[in-house]
Amino acid sequence: MYLRAAIILIINVFSTYLIAQEDITYYLPDIEYDTAIPTPESVIGHQVGEWHISHDKLVHYMEKLAESSDRIILQEYARSHENRPLLNLIISSPKNLARIDDIKTTHQKLCIPSEANQVNTDKEPIVVYQGYSIHGNESSGVNASMLVAYYLAAGQSPEVLNKLENGIFIIDPAYNPDGINRFASWVNSHKSKNLVSDPADREYTEAYPRGRTNHYWFDLNRDWLLLTHPESQGRIKVFHDWKPNILTDHHEMGTNSTFFFQPGIPSRTNPNTPQRNQDLTEEIGHFHAHALDSINSLYYTKSSFDDYYYGKGSTYPDANACVGILFEQASSRGHLQESVNGLLSFPFTIRNQVVTSLSTQEAAIAKRKEMLDYQRTFYQNNIKDGKNSSIGGWIYTDVDAYKLKRYNEIMLAHQLEVYPITRDIKSEGKIYKANQSYFIPMEQIQSKMAKTIFEKVRTFPDSLFYDVSAWTMPLAFDLQYSELNKSSKTKLKLGQRMQEAQSIVGKLHAADQAYAYIFDWNQYKSANVLLGLQDAGLNTKMTHKELDVNINADRQKVNTIFGRGSIIVPLQNQSKSAEEIEALLADLAKENDLNIYALSTGMTETYMTLGNPDIAALDRPNVMVIVGDGTSSYDAGEIWHIMDQRLGYPLTKMETGDVSPSSLQRYNTIVMAHGWYGTLDENQISDISDWVKKGNTLITIRGGTDWAAQKKLIDLERYKGKTGKSKADKYQPYEVHPVKRGAGIVGGAIFETQMDLTHPLCYGYADDILPVFHRGTNVYEPTNNPYATPMKYTSKPILSGYIPRGFDSKIANQAALTVHRLGGGRVIAFQDNPNFRGYWYGGTKQFYNAIFFGAEISSRTME
Repeated sequence: MYLRAAIILIINVFSTYLIAQEDITYYLPDIEYDTAIPTPESVIGHQVGEWHISHDKLVHYMEKLAESSDRIILQEYARSHENRPLLNLIISSPKNLARIDDIKTTHQKLCIPSEANQVNTDKEPIVVYQGYSIHGNESSGVNASMLVAYYLAAGQSPEVLNKLENGIFIIDPAYNPDGINRFASWVNSHKSKNLVSDPADREYTEAYPRGRTNHYWFDLNRDWLLLTHPESQGRIKVFHDWKPNILTDHHEMGTNSTFFFQPGIPSRTNPNTPQRNQDLTEEIGHFHAHALDSINSLYYTKSSFDDYYYGKGSTYPDANACVGILFEQASSRGHLQESVNGLLSFPFTIRNQVVTSLSTQEAAIAKRKEMLDYQRTFYQNNIKDGKNSSIGGWIYTDVDAYKLKRYNEIMLAHQLEVYPITRDIKSEGKIYKANQSYFIPMEQIQSKMAKTIFEKVRTFPDSLFYDVSAWTMPLAFDLQYSELNKSSKTKLKLGQRMQEAQSIVGKLHAADQAYAYIFDWNQYKSANVLLGLQDAGLNTKMTHKELDVNINADRQKVNTIFGRGSIIVPLQNQSKSAEEIEALLADLAKENDLNIYALSTGMTETYMTLGNPDIAALDRPNVMVIVGDGTSSYDAGEIWHIMDQRLGYPLTKMETGDVSPSSLQRYNTIVMAHGWYGTLDENQISDISDWVKKGNTLITIRGGTDWAAQKKLIDLERYKGKTGKSKADKYQPYEVHPVKRGAGIVGGAIFETQMDLTHPLCYGYADDILPVFHRGTNVYEPTNNPYATPMKYTSKPILSGYIPRGFDSKIANQAALTVHRLGGGRVIAFQDNPNFRGYWYGGTKQFYNAIFFGAEISSRTME
């Protein structure tokens, strides 16, 4: 009986799949469509769902659709790293499109409390932003986008016309063009004429790094707040230009799942999100349920997923007067795959995304006035909340001009009010200098965004998180910052609200008789200048001591102290003339917003000379990162991105299978990112060990450090601590297993470390406290050699985020960074990822120090 039922189910699903190839009404309502508007099939050459759409075909169809319809304005808002266009289709009635700028302006007034009451919400259209496939291998969304756009462009039913009259629909068909194209190429090239549903088939096993991520292997659905990539930067600009009322984010999940729509687990909603937001999300959910009921699709809600991290596409809107909605469809991960629910076809997954796209539109029209009124009230309440808060705002500064500029760019992108301070002020024992420090007030329309960016969170209603539990951005940037109360705020003297982030204008401060040139290592771009000099073939030196020297600043002698790690460029014994060196330095200073100074003598004010042994010659690093099976593509991609996009370094990415004595010999630095490295055999492990022993530098990060410790490349003992629990204490009911397991995990929190500023790995930092992003519960003890642990977690290390009970005591005073001797070489072992998600600017300098200064660490100071 059960077998017969299963066979019938399979036959029904497969029959549905076959129908999908022939009739567009499998996906869309069977209404009248304008025959002058091209269907997807007529342009791309196949019915949607027969093949996975490539990005170029998608763009071609959307262009043809826009050309043929007076209901569409097509706009390109960004380019991906691979130079693919990211598009918006703004779809509404021709009458609305004729006055689209006026509609946008009026809509934006709802977000300005002083003007919001001028807007008559009885008449204004609602704005709905519908975005698809931010994870490239979750492709039912991007394929559905063509059908949704066609429906709005060609549909002639009263329902469609009513939607167009009362709504502005922004279709973002491909959030992640590079990942989408990578995945489509894989599954299409492995598709059989007679579809293979066996999950073991190669079609369903993508090659590393898989299509989920963008060009640099980043998860773009974690980048809405961080804005590391051009895709996110362009999208956030569109978001704030339009201030949508609803934003949908179409994803996929495991093949054996069904269909999910928000709200997620109620206890895991960010406490900054108004309850009304969640109520509206649930009310809209009834429309999705009705639509999925009509096609007999299984679904669930209020489970699995959450609304906590504001850096995700379905949660970022919640802090911006918008209702973000996550859709998760069980993934076929190809064209037809077996699942516990029967055969799961690609067309079936697309249909669910189409149906819920249309139900979102229906909900938007039905709740149009309610949503518009919510938007107005949201920002009015933000002002009230900011005014009633005990927090006056946040003040911040940094010695690193580039880092400070980048931080301000992100704040402005999120529409926060930023003001320079015009008078020095002291807060929490720290000095904030005029015109070098900035203030963000709590009392502003973006108070929720400001709060989530700056706050340190230590109390949580739940112990489980779908993503990280902390993202405090000034800590990530290692800024000097303070939270001000209302009375402290009144002491500030502020300049005009900032409209654009300003940078210093770097220059070369020359001298009539230059002996050498010098620049400090305390700037983010100092590494770029050093690399530029080394690439030009110049000899460069680095000081292990502070230098008290007279510099030429605008032809005037000025006494200045340059910190450890400062770079010196002598004029003698160079392959270029003094004039050529001066011209090169001038160009590099300007390009990198860095001040470079001429020295007229080799003698310092403390009688140390530039020929002293504490002035070390630097070799250009030849760097390779190991990638491929056994490594985390996310962490490896972060290293690739930092080196390529930020530093301008042509980084080699070597597959684990290619590691051999001959392949390693051209490099003097290897980076092993987070991973388990199970594919490296004993011979390859020996090859890496022998390579280090020859005098080279191995840098390991998180799982790479665990691997090196397990393989005895380094002597690093894991801290076990004492549990003090009896066997009786361990008894727990089975049903609490997922909660208890999750409660014991450090999914992502921010910890405080203390650095030894005299150590080469810590050169360039203004103070010895550095926030780090920590994941996992592995903790290592400090080294026996007292000089080999240049960074430890402090005695009270947790700054922000969820940790299991007692973990702060376990990690306190333990090793965060260690250095180990292996033959004539060294292993630099990071416990945490210094490049986390490309926005952890505070850690990048330490990573650069390992790259450029690792070889200069004294062997006597290594474990």
